[in-house]
Amino acid sequence: MKVALIGSTGKVGRAWRRLSALESSAVNLSPLGGVAEFDLSGADGVKKLGGQIERERPALFVLAAAMTDVDRCEREPAQAEQVNSSAVGEIARACAAAGAGLIFYSTDYVFDGSGPKGEGDLPAPLNVHGRTKLAAEHAIRQAGGDYLIVRINVPLAPEADGDSFYSFVARGLAGGAPVQVVVDQWNNPLDTDRIARWSLAAWARGERGVLHLGGGTYATRFDIARAIAVGLGADPSRVVPVKTAELGQLALRPARGGLLCVRQAELFGTAPDLKTILEALLPPTE
Repeated sequence: MKVALIGSTGKVGRAWRRLSALESSAVNLSPLGGVAEFDLSGADGVKKLGGQIERERPALFVLAAAMTDVDRCEREPAQAEQVNSSAVGEIARACAAAGAGLIFYSTDYVFDGSGPKGEGDLPAPLNVHGRTKLAAEHAIRQAGGDYLIVRINVPLAPEADGDSFYSFVARGLAGGAPVQVVVDQWNNPLDTDRIARWSLAAWARGERGVLHLGGGTYATRFDIARAIAVGLGADPSRVVPVKTAELGQLALRPARGGLLCVRQAELFGTAPDLKTILEALLPPTE
């Protein structure tokens, strides 16, 4: 299946690249017009991307690119609106016109942090990042094409990927200073390789609409970080708790985030617990 991917350098995008590299994979990742990435921050780049979609007509378009720095979104709301929602709407309309399916990655930040939410729960974002991602979801629905919106939370990627919560903790533990992690934000993270694999499998099975993907362990980010330390053979006491309010962050964060994953359970069975997820991320031993 010809699949076009935007966001190939991000956490989930790199997982799609690993998936396509497997000998058993049915995914053929093809850069549109020979270009691996397009600039979504301006109208010209988005228009060019839309034209490539309509010309090349991939079977499936995977949109894993986003402006994910939550505080930057708060500082630069117009840019966040362009990248996270306006560009997504243009891409969704181009996919619909070309008959290409669309997998789009959204977030639990579309909710208010009053507890893990299911696919049918009413969104109520607290910050610009969540509002722009929710606007993107609405734009995709309005485009009238074939789509799957996949909401995720705290995707855990290998340390080599460099920008996931796992790699943040691992790098901190490799240094000499204590690693401060919030003790009052809750999530149920899943690794990016499963996110990519399950997204494709759900699409192949005809799942459409909204799908939540998450792990089987609901815990604070502090407890998740301590579990990472144990898995890496580091002293978990190096991870020290901090309250969100102490960090002085610009954007509000959902306190009890995470996702209820009813459709995931129907498709793939019991979600892996945190220990199982982290074992898959650990560097290979000699």
